[in-house]
Amino acid sequence: MLFRSLRGAGQLRNAAVAVAAVESLRQRLPVAMQAVRRGLVELDLPGRFQVLAGRPTIVLDVAHNPQAVSGLAERLVELPFATRTIAVVGMLADKDIAGSLAALAGRIDHWLLADLDVPRGASATALATAVRERGLGGEIECFPSATIAFQRSAELAGENDRILVFGSFYTVAAVMRSRQDGR
Repeated sequence: MLFRSLRGAGQLRNAAVAVAAVESLRQRLPVAMQAVRRGLVELDLPGRFQVLAGRPTIVLDVAHNPQAVSGLAERLVELPFATRTIAVVGMLADKDIAGSLAALAGRIDHWLLADLDVPRGASATALATAVRERGLGGEIECFPSATIAFQRSAELAGENDRILVFGSFYTVAAVMRSRQDGR
């Protein structure tokens, strides 16, 4: 793909809107098309449907509302087949937790739900309640942090599995930090 960071139709639509905005503002804010092309080619969106190299496949996405998680669910089908999908999820309590997770009904084999230790953070047990009440399927485990949940995902995942980390910027950032620190 020409735009390596723009995975999925939603991100391509966003890029098209940005190009249209630049074009419509050309009289007031001239930007060379070469600069626009370079920006699109070099664009890096860590944590936005970021697929990490290696096996198992690890996908990081800051999706945290029903629309974003629906887009995430749609983009998962673009990836190669995975035997199982293991989700590491931490969310803020003031988000539509049940509505967000509903987009992944029947697509997650193992939910690893994490407390978010921030003022607005939801508990893993609140997430587990949403998964059970919505009948989303899959096994459920609860953890005190996204880092510990991610460590558990590494224990569970085989090389043909997929680990999906999502639900909050805090969740994805914690997992990214733990990977950088080698934990």
